[in-house]
Amino acid sequence: MLSERSVPPLPDGMPNPSEEQIEDIERRARGTLPNTPPPSTISPEGIVSLQLIAFNELFEVAYFNELLLNVTNNVPGYEISDPDEREFVIKILTAVEAQESLHALSANGALKSVGVDPIQPCEYMFPVTDFKSAIVLAATFTAVVLGTLQDAVDNFAKGGDNGVAREIASVIGNEGEQEGWYRLLQKKIPNELPFLTTSVLDFAFTAVQGFTIPGTCPNIDEIPLETFEPLTIVTPPGPQTQEITVAFNAEDVESLKAEIDGDDDDDKDDGEHWWITYINQLNKPIVESLEFVSLEGDTILANALFPYDEHLMNGLTIAAITDSPGPFANADEVVNSTVFGPGLIIVK
Repeated sequence: MLSERSVPPLPDGMPNPSEEQIEDIERRARGTLPNTPPPSTISPEGIVSLQLIAFNELFEVAYFNELLLNVTNNVPGYEISDPDEREFVIKILTAVEAQESLHALSANGALKSVGVDPIQPCEYMFPVTDFKSAIVLAATFTAVVLGTLQDAVDNFAKGGDNGVAREIASVIGNEGEQEGWYRLLQKKIPNELPFLTTSVLDFAFTAVQGFTIPGTCPNIDEIPLETFEPLTIVTPPGPQTQEITVAFNAEDVESLKAEIDGDDDDDKDDGEHWWITYINQLNKPIVESLEFVSLEGDTILANALFPYDEHLMNGLTIAAITDSPGPFANADEVVNSTVFGPGLIIVK
């Protein structure tokens, strides 16, 4: 993992660039911020969605700025031997970093237009050390973004936030273009699924915090979203039905320790049993039972079925450890029962 000090500060005076800096960002982004009037009102759900979007976009600015600098400066692990390919990669990353800056400015601008404090950036750390792993991670979190923006647009629709919905729908298209390139670099087809996996704001909020240095996010407490305990996919699955292993910390969940120690009994109610729930595409969440394997300190290893063949679970799957077996009608219901997550799985 890169050291906490290795991530450079945000470029171009972000999140408060000057007019001259904005013009330079727009030039590199190949387009401008929308010049239509900002919204005069935004629903409460819409405000939370914009706060999450700004929180995520600032993280992405930091991520792609560092990636661009690493490639440009030929940092070991980020060298690209073919000069034409290297020039093309730098051209793309230059546009991506600037476009993410405009996305962040747009979201924060909408918040400011209705009297809500803009979201401030954190300090970040990224668990990548070469170009290949950086692209894999970019593809993973962009897939989550594409799912999360579905939730945001749904919130805007429910709240009557028409203008904001149109703007974020435009951003979804941009993020999808980026994702196609990240997939091509991995020798995957760019068009992942007919209906991209959905997500929920809380899952993205938790996932982004995995890249922030605790205590460095100035106004994260103003974002009223849930943060879940981490869930690690120890053995990522391939395109087949198979058993996978997950890991999570059960320090404060005594019933989990009791189960793995063999102290549980069949008379326990559902609140004292645990399941893994998968969200894939726009289908109903899939629930599978957990088989506890070992307890090492407070870390539990558990196995569960990944039912790929039955559900054709390509692309992004979001996994969560839930305290209920459902059935869940949608991703929102999964969030309400989640204790650990999200675990992120990408198949093909």
